[in-house]
Amino acid sequence: MSLLNLTVDGLPNVLIVLYSTVALARSPLTIDEVLNAVAPPGVVTDPRRIARVTFNRWTELGLFRLDDAGERVMLARAPETDMKNDVDIVRAVRIAARRCALSESNNPELWARESALAADLTRSLAWLLAQDVYRLRFSEAQSLELKQIANDDLRLMQNDTRKNGLQFWGHFLGFVRQPGGGDVDPTLAIRETLPACIDVGEDMPATEFVERLAKHLPVLDGGAYRVAVEAQLENDALPPLQSGQLSTSLSRALFSLMIDQTLQFENKADVGSSIVLTGHDGLRADQRYSWVRRPRRAV
Repeated sequence: MSLLNLTVDGLPNVLIVLYSTVALARSPLTIDEVLNAVAPPGVVTDPRRIARVTFNRWTELGLFRLDDAGERVMLARAPETDMKNDVDIVRAVRIAARRCALSESNNPELWARESALAADLTRSLAWLLAQDVYRLRFSEAQSLELKQIANDDLRLMQNDTRKNGLQFWGHFLGFVRQPGGGDVDPTLAIRETLPACIDVGEDMPATEFVERLAKHLPVLDGGAYRVAVEAQLENDALPPLQSGQLSTSLSRALFSLMIDQTLQFENKADVGSSIVLTGHDGLRADQRYSWVRRPRRAV
């Protein structure tokens, strides 16, 4: 099982329709009723194939579950947000899919080749977010990986199929700005994860906040999956970071959240530890912070 082969393993847009169909149904639907609602016979060529494989993959991952009789489909977990309009629906599906894909239960063996569950996506995202996002080009990802990972068995994007899958799922899950490629930017994923890390009106040490982010999004700096992937890279694959220095990907997101006042960072003299952001040209000594606050006016 994989997630990066879009043709064989399903598409993000199909998952949105599947999830919303199940979530908004007045009563549990049968598998056939769900598939017919998503891909009506006579409307879509080969209507059930892509809907079926998408449903199967995300049922195996635990996003959907079947009743005791194995006939009717339900969500394994209630949506975390309202689903009142199209924007809310996409957001609810993205949050649920991201939590599911990054869960420990779906990544028991990060380097598995068979029965990988979500591990192929997870390790690829971790590698992507470790790169210099100001200079990374998806067209060069495979050649860059060849330089960074010496072990053939551990390589992530061995063909265009896997790279394309990473681009589309990376975008949908909030780690890449445009579908089909574009700037690597985890701002959306982080913004939607903030409620689990810091309440509105709450403040805390900046290092603690980064640790909480890594717990909920373990492909970010210090996260379990990120650390595991970085351990497999050549020693000179990435430029060394100073103590407290964040990667370009996490820094880019925090810059964005600072600009729109979703988060406010400052220095407090009585806080020993701090973080420092990395910009286009390297470490930003003027962007060192020991404290973070999520203001009440933030949306």
